[in-house]
Amino acid sequence: MNRFVYYGYPQAYASFPAPQYYRNEDVQRKETLVLPKNVMYTTAVEPKFTEHLIQHIGLTIVITTTVGKLVGTLDNVFIDHVALVVHGKMHHIRLCEIVYFEKVEEK
Repeated sequence: MNRFVYYGYPQAYASFPAPQYYRNEDVQRKETLVLPKNVMYTTAVEPKFTEHLIQHIGLTIVITTTVGKLVGTLDNVFIDHVALVVHGKMHHIRLCEIVYFEKVEEK
């Protein structure tokens, strides 16, 4: 009496789950990998700011980013980031995240 009976289309709702289909052989893709031919990477370049950073390579500086300050030795300056050594650990900071930098005053 409490058994559920569906009076609609019984073929739409199977009373048993469909068996899983497993493929035994290795599947090899037929299509070839297409690589884009004309790829162009762009970056915002600030030549004067980069020039000022290059003048401070090897010095201890404070870099203020959008998330905080880092104090360390400026190791290298690249087209899109700087390498700063903080307590013996290398940090790569994107130029677009730098708000300003300053040289650490010697005591």
